[in-house]
Amino acid sequence: MPNVASSAKPRYHGLQVTREEYLDLEEDGYRYDMMDGVLYMSPSAFIDHNDAISKILRILGNYFFEKKTGKAIVETDIFLPDGGDVLRPDISVILKENYGILKGHIHGVPDMVVEVLSESTKDRDLTIKADRYLKNGIKEYWIANPDEKSISLWINVHNASWEKIEGETVVSRLLSEFELRKDLVFED
Repeated sequence: MPNVASSAKPRYHGLQVTREEYLDLEEDGYRYDMMDGVLYMSPSAFIDHNDAISKILRILGNYFFEKKTGKAIVETDIFLPDGGDVLRPDISVILKENYGILKGHIHGVPDMVVEVLSESTKDRDLTIKADRYLKNGIKEYWIANPDEKSISLWINVHNASWEKIEGETVVSRLLSEFELRKDLVFED
């Protein structure tokens, strides 16, 4: 969607579209996920949500600045190879060897996705989107929950199930020496 001024109301909420039609929509200033071909507007995030995204992005950015092995990208559409819906997670991580999927949007499978849960989207994040990520082979799915002040890591097991890890400090199996500490993400 190209950038233009925001309209007063989300124009596309509930609209049924194909992936190709989605790409041709004019920007209306709102964020959408496409589930089963239907666009669902994601309301503006609360401060706790944005704060957690900023902190996780800073931690990932520092990691990749030092390691030079990939990049973290905020709120960019993902066109997964299964031809299904367009998803827009809070953060996508692409390792250097997979930069070929970066073509204006992400056309392929990110190595890692981070979602910060919000009341309006958490059901989709934990079910429909998680299932799509799993089946398409995303290696790690990180979930930050500002309400519970928790961090969890879901590790893809053969595109069939998630191994779920939660704790004060959660360590990536994908990124060498990368960890997220709950106290750093949810500090005041």
